Amino acid sequence: MKITKKLKYATFEYDEKSKNFIIEAEDAEAETTEKPFRRILLNKTYAFSLMRFVVRVAQKNWLKNSPQDQKSLDKADDLMIELDVEDEDPNQLTMFD
Repeated sequence: MKITKKLKYATFEYDEKSKNFIIEAEDAEAETTEKPFRRILLNKTYAFSLMRFVVRVAQKNWLKNSPQDQKSLDKADDLMIELDVEDEDPNQLTMFD
């Protein structure tokens, strides 16, 4: 079984029978009407390594905190309101009488 994903300038294909991962990229800068393709053939080991690399880069970018997104709660200390909560009895064993 072949799994194929076509995008605007690239095609990804995985063949379960041969365990190969194929990446075809169209050369968008070509002047001719027939656009040449660049083709990469990866076996299952290299395809797995590529996927691990892609996941690591995605996680790094996803988990990265940008300076604009960091919120400082220390600035709002004078605006904070204290909430009076009654302390619960630590000896209480049942919820209802």
